This record gives sequence, structure tokens and C-alpha cells, in this order.
Amino acid sequence: MPFRFIRLFLALAFLGWLLPSCDIYSLDDKEPDWLGASVYDYLKTDGHFNNFTHLVDDLNYTDVLSKTGSKTLFVANDSAFAEFYKNNSWGVNSYDQLTVSQKKLIMNFSMLNNSYLTGMLANSYNGGVSGSAGSLSEGTAFRRVTAVNALDSLPFDIGDKIPNSTNWAYYKSRGIYLLKDNTPLTSVIFTRKFLKQAFISDEDFRIITGRIRTDNDVFIFDSKVLKADITCKNGYLNLIDRVMVPPVNMAQYIFDNKNLSVFSSILERFSAPYYDPASTIYYRQFHPEFSDSIFVKRYFSSYGGQIQYPNRDIINSGFLLAFDPGWNSYANGAVESDMGGMFVPTDETMNNYFNNGAGLLLKNLFGTWDNIPLEILAPFMNRHMRTSFLESVPSKFPTMVDKENSLLNVSKDDVAKPFVASNGLVYETKKVYPPDDYISVYGPVLLSANDKVPGEKTKIWNWAITSNDFRLYLNAMEKDTKYSFFVPTDDFFQNYIDPIAIAKDVSCALKYHYNTKNNTVFATVYSYNKSTGEIGTDSIGVIKSNTGLIRNRLLDMLNSHIVVGNVESGNQYYITKGNVALKIDGGGIGMKVQAGGNIMLNEQVSVTKAYPQANGNTYFIDRPIQSPLKSVYRVLSETPEFSAFFSLVSGFPADSKSAIFANKKNYYGIDFVVKFFNTFNYTVYVPTNEAINKAINDSVISPWETQGGIIGINQMTDATKQAAAISKLEDFLRYHFQDNSVFVDNKDAYNLYQSSTMKQNDYVTHFDTFKNKYYKIGVKSSPGKILLTTETNRNVNVVTTNKLYNIMTRDFIFSDKPSAFKEADGTGGGALFESSQIYTSSTAVIHQIDGILDFH
Repeated sequence: MPFRFIRLFLALAFLGWLLPSCDIYSLDDKEPDWLGASVYDYLKTDGHFNNFTHLVDDLNYTDVLSKTGSKTLFVANDSAFAEFYKNNSWGVNSYDQLTVSQKKLIMNFSMLNNSYLTGMLANSYNGGVSGSAGSLSEGTAFRRVTAVNALDSLPFDIGDKIPNSTNWAYYKSRGIYLLKDNTPLTSVIFTRKFLKQAFISDEDFRIITGRIRTDNDVFIFDSKVLKADITCKNGYLNLIDRVMVPPVNMAQYIFDNKNLSVFSSILERFSAPYYDPASTIYYRQFHPEFSDSIFVKRYFSSYGGQIQYPNRDIINSGFLLAFDPGWNSYANGAVESDMGGMFVPTDETMNNYFNNGAGLLLKNLFGTWDNIPLEILAPFMNRHMRTSFLESVPSKFPTMVDKENSLLNVSKDDVAKPFVASNGLVYETKKVYPPDDYISVYGPVLLSANDKVPGEKTKIWNWAITSNDFRLYLNAMEKDTKYSFFVPTDDFFQNYIDPIAIAKDVSCALKYHYNTKNNTVFATVYSYNKSTGEIGTDSIGVIKSNTGLIRNRLLDMLNSHIVVGNVESGNQYYITKGNVALKIDGGGIGMKVQAGGNIMLNEQVSVTKAYPQANGNTYFIDRPIQSPLKSVYRVLSETPEFSAFFSLVSGFPADSKSAIFANKKNYYGIDFVVKFFNTFNYTVYVPTNEAINKAINDSVISPWETQGGIIGINQMTDATKQAAAISKLEDFLRYHFQDNSVFVDNKDAYNLYQSSTMKQNDYVTHFDTFKNKYYKIGVKSSPGKILLTTETNRNVNVVTTNKLYNIMTRDFIFSDKPSAFKEADGTGGGALFESSQIYTSSTAVIHQIDGILDFH
């Protein structure tokens, strides 16, 4: 017995399911008795496959299916062909009406160029890397490459078969030989093993294919295998109940469907014809008379598509789709194991969305779908494109998310007429699924950053958002999260006082500009007079876009322009994401906004447009919100009414653990910063000078210097008593610093807040504060008033008669001391001013109170 036959026999004995193909025996003298006829002989002698054998003969496949090859065929009998002739997309009524191309498509689409038992069709093999062994994955495959050649059908498209976009205009009247794709065409095979492994239910299958299956059924697309695994000398035959015509790919199905024309017209703007030299040369070998060129339709995508235009110019990444929907061999991993999906709103749905729904903002800005730029349409299209069929079946609808982990909110009631294309699943939908970019507070910024939008532009702010990765934050759609987002428009993006420069000799204001040549932001520098508040009219410098300063300052501004909450709730004061307090007057268009810097500069920020969005409101404003430019130290030191309190808090030795103010490494600010502030918002209660002096006279605390017969701490000679006095003073003062900023506002509220003094004993206090916890302060707010209650159950009022309340401050932390940098105009020594960075900050509101706060 020949060695090859012995090897085959052993393989059969051990594996059972592995069967030979005809070529294994091509050199042997005798075939096993159990092998049946060849594929062709079986079909010919059966008598029920005259149409199919006619195909074989006409296409010169007789020898292949009689003698050679190792094939798997899914064939329809004459009864199925009779039904096919009654109704088909080609309009063919009999075999004689089939063209050669149509015959090739039917024939080759029914054929796999390997022999598979149906039980093996769900298995895939990973071939290994660098000589390592591969592995068998059972139940993971449902696609197989067919014998269809892209050139089995070469259409000549012209007129309405050509997309209407500008990329196709040249061929609209001239026509073009156009392949819809030039990669291998696959069949989709639903087996029990695969469906179980992929957790695809029978109900999913019914919705997707319109067919009902039982446990062991096998379907090729929606064609059911009636009889499986008919063994022949050179492969396997499977009898199916329908004639299979190769389905088009997803993009072509959408293009051909008149009910999806709006979505299709958008999709085709992302496509272009690309010359296909390989197909042209190959086709001419068999058709010497052909002297034209063959093109292939490709879609702009970094995954399976094109990232260059036909002229080889690079396509802007913002113009790219998630994948090429016309890619027949679409592969999300192994080609056998997944394909794509698309949710495509009907024309009625798209028009309703654009004219009456959330898309009305798009219509108001652009007028028509055709006017919307590709970079704005790309997120819309990608939201409707699914990179995984496995994750897009109906049972997965409740948990489906996009690439940014945002729920799609698709329901089974939304979808109709699913179509299994050659490369994915298309659902027609009765609902539009816009990207969060459109409906979030970021939406108006994104849309208004485009030159095609009339009115205010937001290119600078959009650059700030994308450069600092704020887009996903602003797109958050949590049920209880609502934003108020303030957006300075490009024309008013000026006179931002730089907080580092204000601590230097040459203080400056920055005016931001958008560079359309390289799509970046730069700033021009103008002098700022700290004494008069005047801003110079001539530029004294330029800060380029490639420096860290631009992104850093815009990040700081972003944090000061976002309020988590509704600023039209009826209150007057709100805290931003960056802990900067805003004073709000009015609502909607015309709303007046001020932060501490605006108040200091005696300017108001006005809202010019207001956009209600799904997760809050977006307000366009006519100047940037300027955060406070004065520190707690600065306000206390320059306000005479705070002098007694300031002399106490500033008296600690600079390097002592008790020091309240600091100006050293990790604490570099405009001047001095409160050392125990920690990137949050606070309240500082400042007793009147009289109240401080009374506390000293009553021996509640000791002054630093002797006054009125009271010995000062610096004059104490007993070190133990001195240390005790310092500790007592520190605790007393820190009890006047409270977590959370509380403003004299027009609301009624009562809350307990934590002070900065820790309880170190077991004495019972009014608020039952435990040892090693921070003493509390009770704060009762009412319109125009704040009443404080201490741990001794003593009441103290915020003084509102002399405007020494609601004073906004900000303690910045810089990357280095301001003096380490050159001046903003480039003069002086040190590092470049452009290298200066705002690391973090804390804010505080200061109120004068009519007494001291005590805790024991």
C-alpha cells in the first residue's frame, strides 16, 4: 500500500472527521470503496440539479468538479431554481436569461475552495507565529471565503449609479468600470456551534434573517441546508432550499435602497474611485479587446479603507469613518470570526430628525445635509457604524456602546428589515442615534468651530477642548449630571490677564488667535498696568502655539468656565469645575457673569447665545471669565479692616510647621499661598479688628508682639509656654478657615462644614465632633445673611454692611517662582516665560464676621 494512503488511513482512524479530497488519490491505483461519485457525477446522475450542472458545463467547471480539487458546495435543486426564476433581483425568468457574469456569481458563490463538513464550518485555525504551533478555535467561525472573483462581474456605472458627491462628478456622465470592492467575497454560515459560542439567540437569528431555526439547523445567509455533508470523491455537497445570489456589501445595499437615500448620500461623500492597476492588467489578459481602466470604490477610513485621496493627498483624520463599509473581506480580527454592522435611519426618520428633532441645530447652522462638513458628519456616521456584528445582535441592544463607551439606546422596536450583507448586518431604523458631540454642551462649540457656520466662531475654544482631552468629559450623559458651559467666542477671546505675569514687573494680557494654516492657537501679548487696569494697544510679544503655555492657560480657563449644575436655578453664586466662584445675574441670552477677576476689573461678561443641550446649557459669551487675581494673603494684607487678623496669620515663622502662609518650592504662587489649602474651595471668616483685640484682651489668644500689657509670643522666655501659645493661636486661626465656599446669597440653607482645626481631646462639643476629626461650623444661610454657629454653640454673623463679604480670591501654585521666568515681553533673565505653568490652585471667599469663632 502506498505510503500516502497509509498516512491517510491513520489520520482517518485517529481523527474520524478528516476526509480526503480528490487530489490525494490522483496518483493511487485504487480508491476506497466507501467514497462516492465525484461532485459533478453526483449532481448529474441525481436528476434534480439540471440547472446547476448546466452552470458547471457552461463555465467549464466540469473537469474541476469531476476529477480535481477539494470543494464544498451549497447547491439548490431545480425546484429551488424554479422559485428563483419567479422572483429575483436580477429580473431573470429562466436559465437562458442568465448572463455569463450572473452564472459565475451563482456558481462561485456556492463554492468553498476547501472541503468542510458542516460540523467543521464553525472552527477556525490560528496558524501560529515564527514557527510556533497554531491553535484550533472551535465555534468562533461563521464566515468563509467563497470562490467568487471580484472580476466575475465588471459593471459599467453611469448616471444615477454614480454617487452625487464631488469626488464622483467627473464620471457622472462619462461612466466608469467600477468594482464595488476587490477583496474576496465571503459567505455567512450560521451553525449551532457558532450561535451558541457567540451567545446569539434563536430570536436574534429570527430577527436578523427572518427564518426560524431548530437546534441543529445550518443556514447560509437565509438559505437553509436541507441535506448536509453528502460525501463525494472530491469534496462535500450540501443541498440548500434557495438559490444563493451573492449579497452586496453594506455600503452598496444602502446605496441601492431608495428608502435610505439621505443616509446614503452622506455616506457616499466619504467615498471616491481609485484606479485598480492589478485588476485592470488581470482583466486584459483574458479580454485583450479591453482598453479601458478598472476602478474600485473605496471609503475614507483608517481601518480597511483609504487615508489618501485618489491624488494621494492625506485625508484629515477627522474625515475618516470607523471602517470601510464596502470592504467585502471586512475583518474585526480574523475574517472568519466577525464582520461589521450599521444602523441606518430611513429617509423619513432622517428628515424628521433634521427638521423637527435634535438635528434642528444642524439645520439652523448649515441649512442642508449636503452643507455639513465631513469632519462634523464623521462622528454622526461612526455612531451608526458597528465594528462588531457579534456585539450588535438584538439581544445585545440594551448594552451596546460606541467606541467612547456611550450607550446607543437602541431598542428592538427601532429596527426593521435587517439585511445580512456580504460584510455585515444592516438595520433600517426608525430612530437616529446622534453622537454625544451633537447633543452635549460640547455640540455648539464643535459645530460653530467650522467656517461654514455663520456668526460667532469657536475655533479657539474647540482647540482648547480637544488639546486638553475635555471632549469626553463634556459629552458625559449621566442622568444626574447637568453642565453650564461658558464659551468665549473667537472675536472676543482677548484681554485675559495672565496670573504668572501679574506677579512680575511686566504684567500682561493675552489675546488668543486661531491659526488656520496649521490649525493651532497662538497668543499676542499686551502690557497690563496693575495700578490703572489699562491694557496696552500695541503687542509686545507673541507666544507660539507649540509652547506649553497656550495649552496650560486654556486648560485653566476651561476649568473656570464649567459649572456642574444649572446656573439658572435662582441662586447668584456658583462654583466651577476649577473651584472658581461665579456671580450670575439673570438667565439665558443677556445673562451677566463675573468671576473675581472680572469684578476686580469692573467688567461684566454677557451671554450672547444660549443652547439647551441634552446634558446642560451652553452659553456663548463676549469675553473670557477672569478668575480672581488676588490671593488670600493679598486681600488680607491690603484691607485695613482685616489688619488685626492678618497680623496674627502672617506672624508664624516662615519655615515653621505652624505657618499658615508659604512661598517656597511646591508653594510658589503670585505671592504667598495658604499652606493647608489643597486644590479645593474654601471660606475664610475674618473677625473685625475689635473682635480680635477683645480676644487678645480676654486671653483667648496671645498676640505676636506685646500689646496693652498682654505679653507677646515673641517676648515669651519660657519655651514651653511659648510653644503652647503658638499651638493655641494656630488652632484658633485655622478654625476660621472652612472647607467649601459659602456665599451671602439669596437662598435658605443650613449645613455643617469642616474647619481646618483638628480636635485633639475627648471634650464634648456642640456638634459632637470626635477626637482626631476636624471641628465643625454650622452655617445657616438666608437671603442676604449668613449666621455661623460654633462648637461652643455661639452665634456669629457675617457682616454685610460694608461690602467686606463675598470677596473672591485664588491661591495659584506655579511650576516655579514667577521671578524664575523672563518677562512676558522676552526681557530679563531666567527661563522663557512660555515655559511657565499653572500647576493647580485653590480658591476662597472671604467674609468679615462680627465676632470670633471658638471651639472650647
